Amino acid sequence: MHFRFFVGYGLELSRIVPLITFHLKRKYLCKTEAEVKEAWAPEDLSYVTRFPRDMLILTIVLCYSVIAPIILVFGVIYFGLGWLILRNQALKVYVPAHESNGKMWPRMFLRIVAALVLFQLTMFGYFGVKKFVYASNLIPLPILSLIFTFVCHKKFYRAFQSTSLEVAAGYLKEAPNMDQIFRSYIQPSLSHGKIEDDQFEDALSQLSSSVSMA
Repeated sequence: MHFRFFVGYGLELSRIVPLITFHLKRKYLCKTEAEVKEAWAPEDLSYVTRFPRDMLILTIVLCYSVIAPIILVFGVIYFGLGWLILRNQALKVYVPAHESNGKMWPRMFLRIVAALVLFQLTMFGYFGVKKFVYASNLIPLPILSLIFTFVCHKKFYRAFQSTSLEVAAGYLKEAPNMDQIFRSYIQPSLSHGKIEDDQFEDALSQLSSSVSMA
């Protein structure tokens, strides 16, 4: 966590590693201008590597906060800096490879709840070992957390499962011409459009030439 404080976020803001990687690719790998542009193009935020690491840190901070509450201060600083820096990077630096329309959030929510339940069980076990009189009052907490998760799943999961038409239509820069789409999938002879005079004269001349040749 301390490494991320002083080194990780600094490297993220300065973008030194991608800069060095770009120059190495440009010198040894890139042969054409298209390859140079591809090497310089911004990459994806890579949730695959960032989210598991942050979830591990969240779980450690929650569980160890029972034993050493001072770790909460470092956890707040870590996630506060992460929110400021990665929010800027996600909006202004990285380019998403694809848009999931929030479908990743239900999976993130389940893992956050799992970390919360693990924290509650750790707290109950630690207070039990310390022979705290009211430790039994903590037993309903995991049950309430699971009930809350079930209610949220029933109420909100459907909204993340299917993309709304309003969001899906937002990707279109302009409304498609339905008449043009229709005419693209039918034979020209079946079209009821008006035949221009030039087209009629060309067809008539081709017919007369074919008759004269016969």
